[in-house]
Amino acid sequence: MGDGLDIFFDDTRDFDEFKIRLKSIFSNYTPRAVDKPEFRKSAVMMLLLNRDNQACVLLTKRTSTVSSHKGQMSFPGGGYDDEDLDLMQTALRETREEVGIAPEDIEPAGRFDDFISIAGFHVACYIGFIPHPYEYSINRDEIDDYVEVPLSLFRDERYDRVETVEFEGNSYSVYYYSYNGFIIWGMTARILTDFARKVLKYGEREG
Repeated sequence: MGDGLDIFFDDTRDFDEFKIRLKSIFSNYTPRAVDKPEFRKSAVMMLLLNRDNQACVLLTKRTSTVSSHKGQMSFPGGGYDDEDLDLMQTALRETREEVGIAPEDIEPAGRFDDFISIAGFHVACYIGFIPHPYEYSINRDEIDDYVEVPLSLFRDERYDRVETVEFEGNSYSVYYYSYNGFIIWGMTARILTDFARKVLKYGEREG
């Protein structure tokens, strides 16, 4: 049996190996598509980094004045503009606007699944790596705070509670995680939980 991806690093396994394996997975990965043309197209960047010899993900806390998902934890990202060439450019543009990370500083890994939100968004999720430490430039009009959360929180599914909601005739699990005073729930928690199950644990069931 495989052990999934190593997300803790030492002298025998490092972040570069993690990146290589993740890129390899996504080279053969078919993202789950969503057919919701009536939903607003948007895109987010799941930015992974090596902090204290473990893989972490950058999350932001939105201000109470933004138009949607007020005060919630989220990935950098936002709505598609007509000027954007594609959704990848949407994710890169919004990431630069929100946290000041230049597109050339993001090493792309691949595209994860698409998701829909009860707020009416069709969300494409892209994966990328950034150096650490990084001098973020936070847009205080949109972002109240940020945090680098260990991926182990989601791989080990250390959520505080889970609820079930109904949306368009389907049942969805809503996970609530806490880390350093931040509450991670909703779509962000769902994306990270799915990512942990489908990607971080990739190979665990292979004989």
